[in-house]
Amino acid sequence: MRTVIRQSRALLLLGTCAAGLAHGMDSNFEKRMAADPHGAVEVSNVAGSVQVVAWDNPEVEVRAEVGSGVDRIDTTSDHGRISIKVVVPNHSFRSITTTLHIHVPRDSDLDISGVSADVSASDVEGALQLKTVSGDVKADVFQKNTEIKTVSGDVVLRGRGKEAGAAGIHVSTISGNIRIDRAGGDVEATTVSGDMNVRLEHAAHNVRVRTTSGDVGFEGKLAQGAYLDAESVSGDLTVRAAPEGSLEYEVNTFSGDIRNCMGEEAERVSKYAPGRRLNGTRGKLGTGEAKVRLKTMSGDVELCDKS
Repeated sequence: MRTVIRQSRALLLLGTCAAGLAHGMDSNFEKRMAADPHGAVEVSNVAGSVQVVAWDNPEVEVRAEVGSGVDRIDTTSDHGRISIKVVVPNHSFRSITTTLHIHVPRDSDLDISGVSADVSASDVEGALQLKTVSGDVKADVFQKNTEIKTVSGDVVLRGRGKEAGAAGIHVSTISGNIRIDRAGGDVEATTVSGDMNVRLEHAAHNVRVRTTSGDVGFEGKLAQGAYLDAESVSGDLTVRAAPEGSLEYEVNTFSGDIRNCMGEEAERVSKYAPGRRLNGTRGKLGTGEAKVRLKTMSGDVELCDKS
């Protein structure tokens, strides 16, 4: 009889362990690792969210709220690069959600990949490469290169520092809005279906913004010799530029009106077909003038000098 009881208990214990393995982790996860203050941190999360905040400690801290179905969280460190990866079973159809709260050294370069995950980075002053599918991205932008890619998600970037974003900002999204605020430097932003608003506090040299279906708004400073190119297939364009020197502009719309706050009036492209155009200058050319090109197929255009 004792043998039977012992065998039953052993089978029950094995069954419990097997059930735990089948369902993966279902708990909180915490870990701290020594880190290079100027190193790189790579993060991968299948679903949920990734929230990264900078601090002044030479460490990376990971805290996670792990949902059912996750096998484990792998963390590795190699030659100044730390990797944090949420591992799930192959071909898993479970509803898997993991929330990652991560602290990194302030000057770290950051590389985040997500699928169905929101991503945020606060006060991280290194280069940023943030990618997600079906998730939003929110980040502070400093003097290093910033590259943001998302499918079906919004992007919000906030410039920080004396020359915020001076190294270049590159943003692309499919079916999402883009907002860049208080930044500077070069900006390249595209969205297939969404509105875009760009406000620069520091003089830019090269700004290219495009949307297939959505409105575009730009307000900011243009350095001498700068080039601003804004285009929308179906949407309005509103540009309030503050050039450091003279300004040369070219505006075209196939179906819409053109409003120019600097005096010149738009003219019809043809007597018998739709379309309006506006070419003009402000100030004396030949002194490193900024150039502005605006084009929309179906929408109104407004151009104003905000110097």
